[in-house]
Amino acid sequence: MKKTEEILQQQYVTATDLMIIIPKLNYNRALIFINEMREEMKQKGYFVPNSKTKVALTKLFKKKFGL
Repeated sequence: MKKTEEILQQQYVTATDLMIIIPKLNYNRALIFINEMREEMKQKGYFVPNSKTKVALTKLFKKKFGL
């Protein structure tokens, strides 16, 4: 299982990663956060990977949650 420090060093985070960082977060809510950050990525002109597992930039996550 990944640790918080490892996750924060990655370029992208998944909903499952968010659940590790914020233990009380459920999967559906984590997915909502990922989708919000993906929209922000599109608006800012960042590359949004098209993969089965939805991911968002870790730097946007850190900014949004003040980490």
